[in-house]
Amino acid sequence: MLYQPESGGTPASQKPSGQMALASLILGIVSVITSGCIYSAIVCGALGILFAFLSRGGSDHMPPQAKAGLALSGFGMALTIVIYAAALTLIVFQYGGIDEFLLEYKELYQSMGIN
Repeated sequence: MLYQPESGGTPASQKPSGQMALASLILGIVSVITSGCIYSAIVCGALGILFAFLSRGGSDHMPPQAKAGLALSGFGMALTIVIYAAALTLIVFQYGGIDEFLLEYKELYQSMGIN
């Protein structure tokens, strides 16, 4: 039972959640650590941001753990985007595009005798 109006209770979703704030902090840390892995960093960062906002409940106050989780999640996602944008830019300027990069990669492995 989430809401009990006769007893003067408030809806359960309106209370700040320490567990959501902690989950946001953990996911923010994971997002920064795995910023080299695009899928895990983006997913963990997005969930960290979501959990940070959900930890507020119905109030305007955000717990300190949620603020740290929000900052780390945003930083992890931004770092991931910067890393992959730099890698793509390097591939385009160095090789002229992804197709040429893949051909160079294939030739390298064939010259080493790896199929």
